[in-house]
Amino acid sequence: MKVSGANKALQTLTNKIKRGNIIFTHKLQRREGVWSKSAKSLLIDSLLRGYPVNPVYTVMDGKQAVIDGVQRLSTCYSYINDGFALSKNLEPLVLDEQIYEIAGKKFSKLDDVVKDELMGAQIQVYEITNYTDKEVRAMFSRLNGGKPLNTAQKMTPEMSDDLSGVVSEILSHPFFSKALTSAQLKSSVDLSITIEILMLSEASDKYDFGSFSRADKQKFIQYYNNKVDSAKVELIKQALDKMDEVFSGDVKIPKTSLSFICYCYYRVIKDKKSISKLTDTVKTFLDEYDSNEEYKSLIQQGTSSGESVKARLQYWRKIVKEL
Repeated sequence: MKVSGANKALQTLTNKIKRGNIIFTHKLQRREGVWSKSAKSLLIDSLLRGYPVNPVYTVMDGKQAVIDGVQRLSTCYSYINDGFALSKNLEPLVLDEQIYEIAGKKFSKLDDVVKDELMGAQIQVYEITNYTDKEVRAMFSRLNGGKPLNTAQKMTPEMSDDLSGVVSEILSHPFFSKALTSAQLKSSVDLSITIEILMLSEASDKYDFGSFSRADKQKFIQYYNNKVDSAKVELIKQALDKMDEVFSGDVKIPKTSLSFICYCYYRVIKDKKSISKLTDTVKTFLDEYDSNEEYKSLIQQGTSSGESVKARLQYWRKIVKEL
């Protein structure tokens, strides 16, 4: 693996993004969550004041793909295209002894000298070449040694290249942003659910994944690393497509049920059953969730335990069977 780094002007970086030479989608990219307006504003403010910001890491894969720093670059690109206005509580900016107001302003409303200052701001960009996916995952595991990773994130370095690619394809589906909160996305709940969906798709008399505990998820990853079933993965993506189609933008599905509901759509597509009937059943389930004591009793003993997982799987399998 070869790593080289250099400071790049924001003007150069945003031009490359516009031309499609820098892209934000890659299977090794980790979701960082959706930044708040305050966080976005502070990034732009830091660049204007010359404060250092965290580097951006990219891999050369035909194009320059960002694998760490997506939020930083996408925020900058959005701002210079008037995607948002800065927070109203930012202090005035002093450049060459002149005071400029930046609070509450979109890029197009900034003074020209402030625009020039921002476009000339430097961000350190690392380019990684001659790498294997395993090397890059190991590198980021060590880079984050001082910052605790959550349970789901710790499993990523254990995945094979094939499994990592499949997980990335599923994670990139827009339905997760619809069904989960920003906080859940930032905590990699979507990654955990993706692994659970794959586990459920493999559940059979011949394979018992045990539970949704970290240990059993790690065992599943080791089992599935060289057994990725592309046909099943395609059906899972079709299930997410259908869920994205039938559920509105304000739907929020409890994370304790999301993997099971996706599994149901996967099964219905696989078994050629009625999607509309399943959708009606799921919508009723969501509407009546707070009063569904039967279902809640299945998660009282812990949502990761083998007993709870198998009980919920039986609950949803019964629904599919009766369609």
